Amino acid sequence: MKKIMASFVVLISVFLLASCGASPSAPAVAPTTQPVSPVPFKVVSIAMGVNPASIAGMACGHTITVTYTATFHVAANSSGGTVQFIYTVNNGRSTTPASLNFGPRETIKTYSFIWQGTLSSDNVYPGLGGVLTSSPNEVHSPSVKPTGTCVSSAAFQVTNIDLLVSPSSIVGMSCNSSMTFTYTVTFHLAPNSRGGTIQFMYTTNNGRSSTNSSVTASAGTTTVTYKFTSSGVLYPDHTFPGIAEVITTSPNQVNSPQVKPAGQCS
Repeated sequence: MKKIMASFVVLISVFLLASCGASPSAPAVAPTTQPVSPVPFKVVSIAMGVNPASIAGMACGHTITVTYTATFHVAANSSGGTVQFIYTVNNGRSTTPASLNFGPRETIKTYSFIWQGTLSSDNVYPGLGGVLTSSPNEVHSPSVKPTGTCVSSAAFQVTNIDLLVSPSSIVGMSCNSSMTFTYTVTFHLAPNSRGGTIQFMYTTNNGRSSTNSSVTASAGTTTVTYKFTSSGVLYPDHTFPGIAEVITTSPNQVNSPQVKPAGQCS
């Protein structure tokens, strides 16, 4: 009986020791991500750009379109909202209201506006362009305008005329065959002029007959082209094609060189 009790005590002791040595496993804890609290919606800064960046060398009196672009930067991690602002293209002498909507967490948006007009010799236009926000907070953008100044306009006049004919030769062509010749006129104009209309006449038969025509040149243009044709039969007496010439009558008189296709038919 003493041996049985001793064995029982030993088994209990072993069981208790084994139980004490085992450590219970800790429950798994899922990592948590702290939500980012929205920050107040506000405009942080405004950048301005302008295109063209320069009007240097352009003729005064020339009509152009100037595009101003405002880039709005708002606070990161905001819930979004509407930016109310005004913009100007003449240094604040007049303004136009506008707005931009930002979605949650959007940080950058652009807005473009234009000025279109004539480059004046006093260089008042194009003027300074900029933006001023009124909501959600007040921010002034830099003021920008194209650099440089326009060039004072010169008198509108034709300086010289080039005249070419195609084909330039009838060598190898058969007499009594039909042919069409194309004449290309290039009018060269004084630079930096305000533009205007060129009145002229042209002949393809050495002046026995002529045709009146005109072309229009825009401000600052230095060359204008015009084409005309002449069709006929290559007679053995070589009267066709004849001598072609162009003569301007307005804004001033200029004669082109006289041209005709080289060679003879056979």
